[in-house]
Amino acid sequence: MPKFISNLHLEDFFSANKYGLSSKLVLSSMAFPLSVVSGLLLLDAALNSSVTSAGIGILGLIAAQAIKTRGQ
Repeated sequence: MPKFISNLHLEDFFSANKYGLSSKLVLSSMAFPLSVVSGLLLLDAALNSSVTSAGIGILGLIAAQAIKTRGQ
């Protein structure tokens, strides 16, 4: 007579997002470098009086802040 294995713990294999990264971690890891690059662009704009760098830097900071608030 065959023996059946009844305790397979299938929920461990099929559980949703057990081993994946959380969306908060992914969004915060995207927002931080974007804010650093945007800050450097604003610094470059201040030193070289570049309107284009200032505009891109401001847009980048706004985007980084939006990503941070979306992740929370």
